[in-house]
Amino acid sequence: MSEVRAVQKTEMPEINAQAAIVVTQHEGRILLEKNARMKLSPAFLIKIMASIIALEKCNPNDTVTVSDSVIKQISNWKGSASINLEAGEKISVLDLIYSMMLVSANDSLFALAEFICGSLDKFAVMMQEKAKSIGAADTTVTTADGRFTAEQYSNAYDLAIICRYCMTNRMFRTIAATDKYTIPATNKNGSRDLQNTNLLINSGNRRYRYETAIGIKSGYTARSKSCLACSALPPASKFGEEVLAIILGAENTKQMKYVFYDAITLLDFTFNNYEALSGKKPEQQNSEAEKTITTVGKLCEILNAELRNAADVPITSFAFGKQKIKPGCAYFAADKETAVAAFEKGASVIITTQPIEKIPNIVVANLDTALSRTAVFIKSALGMWTVAVMDSPEKINPLSMIEQMLSNKMETVHSISVTNNYNSMLHAMFASTPKTEAAVINVSCVNGGNVERVSQTANFDVAILTSTVVSKNPRELTKPELIEEKLKVCGGMNESGAVIINIDDKNLAGIFTIPQDIITIGVDNRMADYFADNIELSHNKISFDIIHGADNYHIELYSDDKHSVYQALATFALGEIMGIPPKQIIPAIEKYRPSTGLTTVRNERGIYVISDFENEAVESVGTALKELCTMPLSPDSRRIAVLSEVGDGDEHELEIYRKVGNIVNKASVDITVCYGETAAELMKTADLKSKFVIKLNTRQALTEFLKLNLRDNDAVLFKGSTVTELDEIMTEVT
Repeated sequence: MSEVRAVQKTEMPEINAQAAIVVTQHEGRILLEKNARMKLSPAFLIKIMASIIALEKCNPNDTVTVSDSVIKQISNWKGSASINLEAGEKISVLDLIYSMMLVSANDSLFALAEFICGSLDKFAVMMQEKAKSIGAADTTVTTADGRFTAEQYSNAYDLAIICRYCMTNRMFRTIAATDKYTIPATNKNGSRDLQNTNLLINSGNRRYRYETAIGIKSGYTARSKSCLACSALPPASKFGEEVLAIILGAENTKQMKYVFYDAITLLDFTFNNYEALSGKKPEQQNSEAEKTITTVGKLCEILNAELRNAADVPITSFAFGKQKIKPGCAYFAADKETAVAAFEKGASVIITTQPIEKIPNIVVANLDTALSRTAVFIKSALGMWTVAVMDSPEKINPLSMIEQMLSNKMETVHSISVTNNYNSMLHAMFASTPKTEAAVINVSCVNGGNVERVSQTANFDVAILTSTVVSKNPRELTKPELIEEKLKVCGGMNESGAVIINIDDKNLAGIFTIPQDIITIGVDNRMADYFADNIELSHNKISFDIIHGADNYHIELYSDDKHSVYQALATFALGEIMGIPPKQIIPAIEKYRPSTGLTTVRNERGIYVISDFENEAVESVGTALKELCTMPLSPDSRRIAVLSEVGDGDEHELEIYRKVGNIVNKASVDITVCYGETAAELMKTADLKSKFVIKLNTRQALTEFLKLNLRDNDAVLFKGSTVTELDEIMTEVT
């Protein structure tokens, strides 16, 4: 839990209990405490630990047959709370948990211990291991029957950790909040009615009932006195969030049950002074809610996975691989090293295939499956449009125009890699925020089987096919094979979706067998749903009319290439499918300018700073170097290239960088800096004897090198991905 506290403007209210703590459920931020680290014997620890272990280890519907041994053990404990189980009685795991949580039934505890691991002693070991695994370092469990021993203890701080963890389990949360429960009749007994002994949620007790309480467990022994773990939401009209309170060692008198009185005192005080205690303001809480995509608990449920060491905190974004880790994100890690590094950078939870101690962890069977399920969830949770733009030659590819048009109307993410469809699609989906409304995904036929996989995950609403031809065809597919490959995108699409097809391409014109709606585009082709007419070419401009039914829309496009008309037709048709009015689509199309992604500025020292962090096509590295080398400079100025990865570091990108080494040999670059292993591939082909080429792997090393070596009036190129933080380094050094 967080040891960071806001500056408290109020004192801890006076309570009867020996020790207490109040923390936020989501962040674990400590709001109030009294003797929180004092070693005490908590009355409810064993029942809570037994319940969460049973929920995690068993199917709630599993049937337990009560043994003679269980009955013998409980008969030796006079006055022990029980539900009077009988030998041979068959009862469900869920009913046993309810009886432990609501009325502290020890016979149910013994029956579960034997069912799960064979004996109370082994169950105690399991509890001890569980406590340590979720961060309760000062808790010791030596016996599983809950009786006092000098070696068995905990404290309010540790119990808050344990209860926060338990309350992320949906079933535990439901049980903890239950006022009354009826155990159905069994083979040995009739039905049993249970009434929760936690008076905060007990409907029969008006004096101590707290309307917004949602659990958790009360307990009492002569040595530990009255103890309580409780959770509550802010009452209506009060500012705050869910908090958890632990109260230990409170007195009982005939006139007052102090443990519940103390709980009400602490909860009321917390919600009456929440802004001062938490350091948060109401508008900040609303803002944080708007930034949340889901929660750790919900993600765990989606992935059908095991949650370890984690509270049900909000998740604001997702990341995997080399994507930038933002505070509050859920990060998918391939190994322990990257998992720990991601947690240290602020990730809320790490998704792995192996448990990792001491960090918030969701353990899945298969990381790739988890990535896919998460992408599917992101689309569903955000209600976003997903658009597939099937790869085609650059002149006719509408990807960039579509992305710019949509970005004018809504928050949009996009991918442009043509070498790794699947990873590129995941990167785009994971870049989504709670405000993202559309994802535009480039889908190529480079890798076999990739199209179906991408489509099944992204569940496209619209697909766009403007050409049979592709920009890359390493598999040397024939035109019929290319058509078949491209149409595989329909297999994972919504059947209520739409496919935009260029019917001027004769190979596409005959496609009418797909289940989705077919929307056709064409130039001078009145058979098309959207066709271009009255095309006029002039210097750097092309004007035409888009005809759709009885509607006619005039467009002037910044281009001297007739192929760009197809881009505009596809973009216009998509906009209308997505419900964007033509009066908003047309200006966006007319403002479109093909971009290399390069920007150039000159700072106060006269340094020309060329940068490109947007163009993810690895071939753009050569274009960026050309821009650097052709820039007119004074004789004493130098040309410096700082290069890092732009994609996923796959074999295609490595091959491109090896070719870049040959470009460096011929280019007038004075210093070439390779930032990271991917860019360093160019050193395999660069002439290292005659060219100054250096490899740097850390941000600190690169920053220091540039600060020492950049001179006034130099020209420096920064080419890479924002994932590498190269953009931040550029800002710092220039």
